[in-house]
Amino acid sequence: MAERTNPWESRFHKLLLALMWVALVLGVFISFWEARKVESARGAVGVGADAIGAAMSAGVYVLGSQILPRALLRTTWVRELTSIVGVTLVMMAVSLSGGLNSPYLLLSLTPVMLAGLFGGFRSGLATAGLAAGVLVIISVGLDDFSLPLFFQWAGLYVLIGFTFGQARRLLVEEGARADALAAASIEVSLRLERLERANTLLTRFTEVADTAELNPVTVGHEALESLAEVASFRAAVVALAGDDGPVVVARRGTEEPGDPRSIIPLSVGNRDVGMVVLMSAQELTPAENQATAETLQPVALAFSNILLLQDIARRAVREERARLARDLHDEIGPSLASLGLALDLALLQHPADPDLAEHLRGLRTSVGSMVEDVRSTVADLRMPEQPSVTEVLKGLVASLPEEAPEIDVLLTERRPPRPSIAPEIVAIVTEAVRNAVRHSGSQTITVHGTVDFDEGNITVHDDGKGFLRDRVPDGHYGLVGMEERAERIGAVLNITSTRGGTAATVTWGPG
Repeated sequence: MAERTNPWESRFHKLLLALMWVALVLGVFISFWEARKVESARGAVGVGADAIGAAMSAGVYVLGSQILPRALLRTTWVRELTSIVGVTLVMMAVSLSGGLNSPYLLLSLTPVMLAGLFGGFRSGLATAGLAAGVLVIISVGLDDFSLPLFFQWAGLYVLIGFTFGQARRLLVEEGARADALAAASIEVSLRLERLERANTLLTRFTEVADTAELNPVTVGHEALESLAEVASFRAAVVALAGDDGPVVVARRGTEEPGDPRSIIPLSVGNRDVGMVVLMSAQELTPAENQATAETLQPVALAFSNILLLQDIARRAVREERARLARDLHDEIGPSLASLGLALDLALLQHPADPDLAEHLRGLRTSVGSMVEDVRSTVADLRMPEQPSVTEVLKGLVASLPEEAPEIDVLLTERRPPRPSIAPEIVAIVTEAVRNAVRHSGSQTITVHGTVDFDEGNITVHDDGKGFLRDRVPDGHYGLVGMEERAERIGAVLNITSTRGGTAATVTWGPG
């Protein structure tokens, strides 16, 4: 792993080992040559014991450096021990071969190089100081100390230690930079891959978004038709999992009192996506249970797809709403406020011109209105996402029993109500529908009107028996609650009732 991460370290180490061999060969050759010259001058033939001892000491150092694994040199105590032993062996060769004039002085540079290469500044300079100190002791002991020559070699030791330490630092930084770039490149590649996969998935979602498989009502009715072929039951309900509990999307048959119920949960993985409730005259047989489970497998998958698509859509809408709210609050709002201050200053500077002052006051009023609109819009965008009135009414209709009056939803909803008033509008309309279902005795209930964000009107009309407001029994506060909700948001609630039916109309917005 280290060689792959730091290829320069491997190359430097190999070069250093080659330099050791070169220095060793030169040192042995020169020391033996000088020894033979000395022996010849004395009239003898052979090589002196000092030359042989110096060669053996230097050879042990070089061979040991070749054998020692590079990975061990990265360990602090091994590296420091190697530096001390290396300096000791090489300086023994130097002391046996002439001191400051020894041919092994070139080899004495290599322990400093090794320490700087693997240990950095501190290790390199420490080894350089050790080598210089030992060299002083040797030269003084041999009585051939030369200050200029010593300073040359001591300075060379320090320079080598500093240079190799600096080289290591630069190469380590460059390696870290290269690793960071490689990691960034990998991250970019992974991000592109994720974006491509997301694009493919979203493309597929777009292709199937309008299909029947992603319409929960259609899926629910098809499930009930399929279940009728494999199991006998009087009534059945299919519900999709929702944030506030199961939402009934399909209903079939009429339940008889005392009928046993079979609740079949629908799940995909660890997520509950809905349920099916079967009411029958008797318990389902094992064969019917197995056939029912097999029939509902594609229904569970379809419901899971519907919920996943809803999650994606809600997340996208939520993030976009948050972005718009930030932009309005941080950019447009302050700009409008600055414009208002500028108009105020202009009014103070030109009070004598009545036409200009009137014009500026009109602009100031418009700017103030715009600031309030921006604040209201930011508040709306920061509120949780609200369902449309049509969506809520369809869910309400699907949850009603079959014997309930027929409900026609004829709303023209261009945009759902403003989020700040939507909960109250929805509560008023649903309460009006529930009152008509429970108390009117009608055959048909019609919900009609128009909805366009901050203005609209919705009428809930039934053809029932009507009622008298002053004869509402005690303990029934539905009408009072509707009026309080309308007053809270500045809407107008008008309820008219005759023997031919009742109409409740809620109106909000300008005019």
